[in-house]
Amino acid sequence: MAEDTDWNSNLGGGFGVHTPADEFFHGTGEPGDTLTETWYWNFHVPQAAINCFAYCWVHPNLKVVTAGLMIFKGHKQQHLECELFEFRDYMASAVIGDGHDIQLPNGFRAQVIVPTEHVRLTFDDPVRETSFDVELKATDRPVMRANGKHFEQVMHATGTLVLRGERHAVDCYPVRDRSWGEQRPEAHAPVPPYTWVTGAFGADFAFCVGSHDDPARNPDWIGKFEPPAGIFKDGWVVVRGEQRRIVRASKITHREFPLCRPLSHEYEFEDSTGEVYRLTGKVTAQSNWSGWSNMNCHVGLVEWDWNGQTGWGETQEVQWNDYVWKMNQPG
Repeated sequence: MAEDTDWNSNLGGGFGVHTPADEFFHGTGEPGDTLTETWYWNFHVPQAAINCFAYCWVHPNLKVVTAGLMIFKGHKQQHLECELFEFRDYMASAVIGDGHDIQLPNGFRAQVIVPTEHVRLTFDDPVRETSFDVELKATDRPVMRANGKHFEQVMHATGTLVLRGERHAVDCYPVRDRSWGEQRPEAHAPVPPYTWVTGAFGADFAFCVGSHDDPARNPDWIGKFEPPAGIFKDGWVVVRGEQRRIVRASKITHREFPLCRPLSHEYEFEDSTGEVYRLTGKVTAQSNWSGWSNMNCHVGLVEWDWNGQTGWGETQEVQWNDYVWKMNQPG
C-alpha cells in the first residue's frame, strides 16, 4: 500500500476488544480529508457461481458517502457486465444516519437487528428484476484488530436472491468487515498487487489473509518490482470458536492477462499455535470495481480446497497503475 498508511495491517499483533457500539457510525475523529469509515457485507450462491459484494464507504470529515452493490454470475470483463451493478459515488452522509439503518436511494438497505450479531440486508429493483432479503447472523464474536479500529466477522447468511428474474436460495458463510478512524489515501502505490481473501468451511473453521505475493514463489511481477517491505499484512483463523492470529503467510496468485485478473490462489500460513494450513483456491466468479480512480480491485468468489474439503470465500485484489502498465508492455 502507500507508504504513509498502514490501514490494512494489524500493527502490534494480537486482538483488540469490540463493543456493540462498534457496529454504528463513529464519525469524525482526527483531521484529514481521507479519514475513512466503511461497512462491507457479502453473500454468495456457490452452486450458481454467484457473488454479491455490498459496500458503504464514508469520508466523515467531507460528509460524503460512496456506496452500493454488485452481483455477478461467473466471470465478467468489466463491472457494467455484472447482472446488477448499482453504486452511487457522491451522496450526503445523512443516508447512513447513525449506521443502525442504512438506506441508499438505489434500494439497498442494511438494518442492524442486534449489534455485532445480526444484520438484515434487503434490495429491490423491479426494473432489473433483482431483489434479495438476506439475514446475516454471526457464528461468533468479531475478530478485532489490535488498534480497535477494524474488525472482521464470520456470518451465516440465509435468505432469498432473485437475480434478473431467477430465484436462488442463499445459505453460506461469508466474512464481513467494519473499519473506522484511519486515513485511507488515494495516492498511487508503486507496488505489486495486494490481495485480501476470506474462506469458510462451515461454522467451525474460517480464515482471512491480507498479503502480497511471496517473491520466493516467482510471481509474475518478479524483475519488474522490488518486493514490498511487508509481504504479509494481517490475518487470522477461527477454529471451533477459538481466534488465532496468523504469524506467517506465503501466497502466489495466478493471473490472466491483459486484464490482470486473478484466476487462482495458493496459500500456506501458520497460526499462533504453530498449526500450518495449505489451501488452493479457484476463482469461480469475478468482476472489477475501481473504488477510487487510482486503483482497480478485482472482486471474486473463491472455491477453496483444504485437505480435500471444500469451502467458499471472497477474493479482493487491489492493483495500481505501475503494475497494470508494466504487465502489459510488449515483450
